[in-house]
Amino acid sequence: MKLKLYQKNILSVLVIVVGGFILFNVAFLLAAIVINATMSVLGMTQNEAPPMVGSVLYMLLFFLISWFVFRSQLVDIIKATFLTMPLVVILAMVGISLYHQSKWVIAGVGTMIISAVLYYLYKKKLSWLYYFSTFYVVMVALFVMLFNVQVWIN
Repeated sequence: MKLKLYQKNILSVLVIVVGGFILFNVAFLLAAIVINATMSVLGMTQNEAPPMVGSVLYMLLFFLISWFVFRSQLVDIIKATFLTMPLVVILAMVGISLYHQSKWVIAGVGTMIISAVLYYLYKKKLSWLYYFSTFYVVMVALFVMLFNVQVWIN
């Protein structure tokens, strides 16, 4: 049975939404593992301030994984689904880093990041799947910010 174009598109949207949600959880689980392991190696407890070293190691590991995925020969649907993970990590880190700032400041920095991503997608003439992934993450991030959902990494 051959799927019609609109059926493929609906299926692609579902893959990105469900896969993205799973990847959000994987990203934050990986963050907790790396940051807690770093704290353990450095001899710190949960009551002490989380070490910047753990966050930096997490980001380096995360961007290394992302670099390999985006440089691979994987199909667009997989890459677009994976795109949700680095985007949500970046926006979450911005939100966590600027937590004591106004929501307008956080939204402004997030807007600059998303604008850069959209510009890159446009210049590279990438599939609509990447745009959908980006807007999906934006909607999730706005939900988290507007409804004050707490995201704790450590």
